[in-house]
Amino acid sequence: MQILDFITEYELATKSEIEKAKLLCYYYHKEQNETIFSLTKTAELFQNAGFNIPNTSRLKDKLIKGKEKSFISSKAEKGALEFIPAVLQALQREYGQIWCDNITIVSDSELIDETKFCGKRNYLNRLILQINSSYKSNCFDACAVLMRRLFEVMLILAYEELSIDGSIKLPDGRYFMLEGIVNNAKGNSTLNLPSRIRNDLDIIREVGNLSAHNITYTAGKKDIDDIKIKYRVMLEELYNKAELI
Repeated sequence: MQILDFITEYELATKSEIEKAKLLCYYYHKEQNETIFSLTKTAELFQNAGFNIPNTSRLKDKLIKGKEKSFISSKAEKGALEFIPAVLQALQREYGQIWCDNITIVSDSELIDETKFCGKRNYLNRLILQINSSYKSNCFDACAVLMRRLFEVMLILAYEELSIDGSIKLPDGRYFMLEGIVNNAKGNSTLNLPSRIRNDLDIIREVGNLSAHNITYTAGKKDIDDIKIKYRVMLEELYNKAELI
């Protein structure tokens, strides 16, 4: 977890000096698996977080004495501090889940407008959030493959809503590969895609195909940016066809 995200999520700027010290040390403990904190390290944590460097002698007194006592003197390192076990357990109970979260996807409409396209179906939400998150993280091959998947899903949903999904199925009931669906979509009068979108379908498909299947190819930001407007127009059209907006 990035320190700025931690500071923002838990509003450290509004906390007292002793609360800042406690939470910054806890963050360092979780990120570095460190249990002993010298006063120099504690001051460095304040500085790295963008806060004023405290008077370390005064801070130490506050941390090991009084009603807000959170630390004890370390037996392993002279002059350093360790969390009181009960305090560390309480911090773990209140804040530890953010390091164990394997569900939340951090994104903010970096590529696809989440306000417009999320909130329809949970699996679509997660695909869109993953697309935005991978784009933000410079994982452009992952982004391209996920965009290809969402493209395929939305085509199928549009066909299903129009009750023409039989035209893109094999005799055994399985759907065509994406190329076959796209070829049908370009000429399907019931689906009736505008010509500007029909002309872009293969372009959108190819970006995802290269990232998924080409051994030596790796996508870059420009590869995604070059199709993002076409992709957005296509997505809105298919959402409308599927009666999702």
